[in-house]
Amino acid sequence: MIKPESREIRTMELDIDSSFGWPIAMRPGGDCLNNKPDTNLQAIPYGQSKIEMRANDGANHIGPCTVYLVNPDEATDKLQIGQLDDCMRSLHPGPGNKGDAPIPAEMSINVPKSGLPCSPEHCVLEFYWEATHLDPHELFNNCADVTLSGSSGDNESNSTNSTTKTPTATPETPAATTRAPIITLAPPSSGMYVSIGTSGSIKVSMDKWCNQNCNNSPPYCPESICTTA
Repeated sequence: MIKPESREIRTMELDIDSSFGWPIAMRPGGDCLNNKPDTNLQAIPYGQSKIEMRANDGANHIGPCTVYLVNPDEATDKLQIGQLDDCMRSLHPGPGNKGDAPIPAEMSINVPKSGLPCSPEHCVLEFYWEATHLDPHELFNNCADVTLSGSSGDNESNSTNSTTKTPTATPETPAATTRAPIITLAPPSSGMYVSIGTSGSIKVSMDKWCNQNCNNSPPYCPESICTTA
């Protein structure tokens, strides 16, 4: 999610062309609901409006997207304000290719004036994406600290409102970008992979990610991220 701008860019200072778009399990900071809040709140209107996303490197994977307003003091207190299947293909219906320029996407949200889980002065807008091109699915999320005001004249959307309370880890959402799948030959008999250019705790989680995905069928093994051990 790039509009409103997320905590991953504003407070975590992740690279919008790389780590910003990694799945929750391998992204520095993990679940955006646990990231440092942004005190410079961005305004979003009541009623219908749109958020904007981007997919890096052709990775506009299939899978449903959901948007929530979240209580900044209680992450399990959420209100669903939007949902769209295959949202990352909303403006680019077909799959992208590795090396493509960032692919734009958008989806509608509908913010009610009552029944909110948070104060209009400060809500967290969470974008959650379950990319289903792999099994197990990849989970992404982005969070933006927002204030609610005014109204929007955008066209009617298919967004639905429903209140839900969920464990903090379900759902977790995603960042809306990752690298496109590269279909590779079957892995060598050892089946061992390591991540490239990582260190410390990030290397541990990314090595695990590489082993899981490079040994998947079909494999998803980006040459710029993983290599054989």
